[in-house]
Amino acid sequence: MSATGDENATVTTAPHQYDIDWDRREPVSFAVQAALGELENCSPTDLAPLADYVDPDALEAFFNGPPADVATRSLTFDYEGYTVHVDGGGQVRID
Repeated sequence: MSATGDENATVTTAPHQYDIDWDRREPVSFAVQAALGELENCSPTDLAPLADYVDPDALEAFFNGPPADVATRSLTFDYEGYTVHVDGGGQVRID
């Protein structure tokens, strides 16, 4: 973040990003909650249940399969007032 001295300048923040560890078979639902917990500076257990926003089993199933197929998939949904983007390349981005 930087200041410019321009009274009309707007400050934008970059989206928060979190990498999914596919090698450890980290559940996508865990990665989403961990990313939001980092952003909110709280434990993932302090957040509303992910199931209130998206079906965690469906989320896991969507990103399950051969790596070449999974790499082409992406999903966007709202969670706790944020927009969450998950892609098959292993990135969780929260805007």
